Amino acid sequence: MIGLRRTSVLCIFLALLPFATAQSSNARAVQSWRADHHMHLSSADLCARLGDCPDCECLKSDQPPAVLAADAIKALDDAHVSKGVILSGAYLYARPSVHLSAGETAKKVRLENEFTAAEVAKYPKRLVGFFSVNPLQDSAVEEVRYWGAKSQFAGLKLHFNASAVNVRNAEDRKKVSRILAEAAKKGLPMVIHVGGGNFNASDAELFITEILPSAGDSWVQIAHAGGGMPSRNGNNLAVLRTFGDHIVRNDPRTRRILFDLSFVPAPDDSPQGFAQEIRRIGFKHFVFGSDFSVQMPSDAIVNLKRLGLSAEEMQTLSQNCAPWAC
Repeated sequence: MIGLRRTSVLCIFLALLPFATAQSSNARAVQSWRADHHMHLSSADLCARLGDCPDCECLKSDQPPAVLAADAIKALDDAHVSKGVILSGAYLYARPSVHLSAGETAKKVRLENEFTAAEVAKYPKRLVGFFSVNPLQDSAVEEVRYWGAKSQFAGLKLHFNASAVNVRNAEDRKKVSRILAEAAKKGLPMVIHVGGGNFNASDAELFITEILPSAGDSWVQIAHAGGGMPSRNGNNLAVLRTFGDHIVRNDPRTRRILFDLSFVPAPDDSPQGFAQEIRRIGFKHFVFGSDFSVQMPSDAIVNLKRLGLSAEEMQTLSQNCAPWAC
C-alpha cells in the first residue's frame, strides 16, 4: 500500500513537473524595472481646460477625466516597475490656448503643483514628485522658491516646447538660466524637456554652453534623450550626439547629465543610430521613462526593444536609477 502510494505521488510529481518548470521559466522571463523616471498626473481642472491636448492623455476612466496617482500605480504594476517619478503638468496652464491672465496662471500653477504633491503623498514608497513651472512666466521664480523651501517635491520639471522657450533668444536663455540657478540653490535635480520640432544640434550647443552651467552641481535629466515630438530632420539623434560629444570628452558642464528614454526611439528616428549613441555615451547616463499617461510603461518597454539592445544591456537599463528615485 505504501509502495503504491509512493508510486502514485511520484507519477503526480512527474506529471506536474513540466508545468512547474514552465511556470518557473515564465517567472524568470518577466523583467522587473527599478523606476519609471518620466510620468505625469493631471487634475480634473487641467484636463478640462486642455481638452483633447495630445500631450495630456487624460483618462476617461476617471470621472471627471483626470490622471491620478492610483492610475500611475496600476500602470507601474502592469509593467513590473517598482517606483515612478511624477512630473507635474502645471506649466501647461501657461499655454495661450488656456486663455488665462498672468495672475490666473500663477494661481493655477500653484494649485496643480499642490494637486500633484497630494497625489504623490498617497504612495510615499512608490512615487516621487517634481513640481513644474513655465520658466518664462514672471511668477516662476517665486514658485521655485516656494517649493524649494518645502519637502513635498524632489525636484523641478521644465518643458521648453510647451512653454514656448526659444533658446536662440537671449532673453529666453536668461530667464531659463535664472530658474535653473534658483533650483540649484536648493540642490534640486531637474528634468528638462529641451527637444522636439525645430530644436537642433546648434540649439543643444547653446543650451549646454549658456544655460546648463546655471544648474551648478544639480543633476539634470534630459527628457526623451534630448528629443521630442514632432521629430524633424533627424534632430532628435543630432541633439543626443551633441550632448554625447561633450560627455565623452569629460566636459564638466555635462558631468551630471542623465537621459530618460521615454519615446526613444520616436517613430521616425533611427533605432540603430540611437543604440550606437547610447553605447558611445555609456549606459550609466540613461534611465527608463515612459511619459505616462501619454504612453504606458509596458508599451515604453516594448518600444525600447526596437533599439536592438542585448539582453545584458536591457538588464542594465532596467536597474539604472536616478539618486532621487531609488
